[in-house]
Amino acid sequence: MSIKINNISFKYDKKTAELTLNDINLSLKEASINVLLGLNGCGKTTLLKLLAGLEKPLSGAIYYDEEELTKISIKERSKRFSYVPQHSYVIGDILVRDYLLFGTANKLAFYQSPGEEEKQLVASVSERLGITHLLDKNIGEVSGGERQIIFIACALIQDTPIILLDEPTSALDIKNQNKVLTVLKEISKEGKTIILSSHNPNHALFLDSNVILMNKGVIATTGVAKDLITVEKLTSIYGEHVCYSDELGYREISFK
Repeated sequence: MSIKINNISFKYDKKTAELTLNDINLSLKEASINVLLGLNGCGKTTLLKLLAGLEKPLSGAIYYDEEELTKISIKERSKRFSYVPQHSYVIGDILVRDYLLFGTANKLAFYQSPGEEEKQLVASVSERLGITHLLDKNIGEVSGGERQIIFIACALIQDTPIILLDEPTSALDIKNQNKVLTVLKEISKEGKTIILSSHNPNHALFLDSNVILMNKGVIATTGVAKDLITVEKLTSIYGEHVCYSDELGYREISFK
């Protein structure tokens, strides 16, 4: 499923002239990984909220396979894309297993309960993300990082062709960052389209993704990560302290 963003502008405060996003145009291909990079406040989260239909643009339109987002019903949206925000709040007194089953609701009829197929899907995704040991815990008992993986698992269980993720690794340790990014890379090869925001340019390199570099509400440039993630291109956004690791007096740790 392709995505087109045509001339999107947006602002939260309708009384001010300052735009949060200004004339955004993007065309995203099916089965691609697309990483939004940029400083805090540049518009990454806002763009993801617009793609998820949580905010309405001041002007312009978003299309999923040539159908304008505002014309797509809420139930149909749940079959086309899943969305994981930076911060999610859930009632603590619910088993992780039961919470994950909510991800199958978009495939069920009204009042239909999840069956064996849905339970197997929860088990499979939990195994893939390494959270089977959490299934019988209350979601309020798990750590912030574990909860973030649970939310990502729920998005995968929703089984949509498009997955929107706002800083999905922000609360994760390096081992779980590697796990989540590896799974995202795998499911993109299985045909999923992924759009995620990050503060780590190295994640785009690891994912071998397309990059959308944002600055002050506009798209500064787009391109393939291996071409775009260079000191020369990132300095204009992140400042003169951007450097390559071999310029430092120590070796940085990453993952493979």
